[in-house]
Amino acid sequence: MQHMRFDTFKNKIRYGSFLVPFRMRFIFLLIALLAGYRWLQKINSVPGSSYIAITELFIKVTLWFGSIIIILSFMSVVIPWSIFLLRKKNKAITIKLKTSNEKNTISQKQLVSIFISPIFKPLFGYVRLRLKYDGAHISQRFSIRDKSKKSEFLPTNIEGFINWPLPEIREYNIEESIIYFEDMFQFFSFVSIIPSAENFFTPPANTDTPLINVQPKKTEETNTRIHQLRKVEGEYINYKNFENNDDVRRIVWKIYAKSKELVIRMPETQDRYASHIYFYASFYNSFSSFLYEDLNIVLLNYYKTIVWNAYQQLAKRNMPVKFIPDQETKTAFADDVLQKNKYIISTSAWQTQKDIPEYLKLSDASVLCISSFSDTTQLQNSIGNAGKNIVVIFVKLSGAFDTIKIKDWIQWIFIKPEKDSLDKLRLTWDLSPLKRKLKLNEEKILALLSKTDCEKIIV
Repeated sequence: MQHMRFDTFKNKIRYGSFLVPFRMRFIFLLIALLAGYRWLQKINSVPGSSYIAITELFIKVTLWFGSIIIILSFMSVVIPWSIFLLRKKNKAITIKLKTSNEKNTISQKQLVSIFISPIFKPLFGYVRLRLKYDGAHISQRFSIRDKSKKSEFLPTNIEGFINWPLPEIREYNIEESIIYFEDMFQFFSFVSIIPSAENFFTPPANTDTPLINVQPKKTEETNTRIHQLRKVEGEYINYKNFENNDDVRRIVWKIYAKSKELVIRMPETQDRYASHIYFYASFYNSFSSFLYEDLNIVLLNYYKTIVWNAYQQLAKRNMPVKFIPDQETKTAFADDVLQKNKYIISTSAWQTQKDIPEYLKLSDASVLCISSFSDTTQLQNSIGNAGKNIVVIFVKLSGAFDTIKIKDWIQWIFIKPEKDSLDKLRLTWDLSPLKRKLKLNEEKILALLSKTDCEKIIV
């Protein structure tokens, strides 16, 4: 409790520091001017010095020049800032944030487009931005790469983009936009805070995945012929209304006794047609401990990337692919199936509510994606007798971290990694008990899969 209070207090102090109207460069300038003024005064106090007139002139010129620079810097910022505050009061400010839904796989940076209107940029100065998101989280200060038309003498809007390092694959909810007006010398920094209700998600990166050979099993349209016969259930939960040419021996008399309706039970039939590949991806975590939050995030990102690229590989073929989520997500991109499923995969999380037997419908599933967090007993019950009717993609989460080398340890000793950096997490992973538990579970899953007849893809 005390730790949480301290974090809250620290966040308030940090948030309040953003409102300070001047920067450290201004403080350093004042200290330098004061020290120089005192030094020159000390020289002038020496009797009989021939430099008194020169030093007095130098002091005056320096003070006048410094004062003009400070006044011009101050006015160049305070005027556009005041205009912006007035328009903010009249609710005439528009801020739009948008992502390209593509991520740079090398820098792990998300390209975020920014549009602010109306706004006047400080003369020869800068407009910078921070974003408050997901409660108490605040981003770094971004320099906006302006793409506005340079032909305008006084542009009234800013249209550009920022590169935001967002390593997590998930949805971000923007709550406030903190806009900084800064002069060309960066002495002053006046702030305006605009409430925002924007959100976007960071997608998995595109990578190569092993070739998946799979046949559809679910018949929604009889327009695609498959290689082998498959069992298909009858209509309307295996029942239909009795007709004159139906066999009276198939009448369900229990239903007739209750509703006075004659219905017959429909037997399973053999069909050579199927239209859809049903893609199942389980995010079930059978490990009871969630103590390794940072490591779990990296493992989750790795799993989402494999799941998305496996799904995308199948979706690029002519056969329709239907992704079956194992958790509730918001309805988004309803008109674009590919973007909708990218959003579902990107915003999914490890869950403990729906295990594999409850989630998987073996009669429909063509592909099942599982992770190293899966329970072997549940897998045995779910796919033990599936035969060759399903493709199982097993994602070994231990592959999320590269092998630690001696040079990494030497570098860690002499060069401290940044906080929460991937290099630091690699070293944490190598010493973590979670690694040993995960490796042991992976061996059990591989042994189980080797005893089944289903097609297996190990990633």
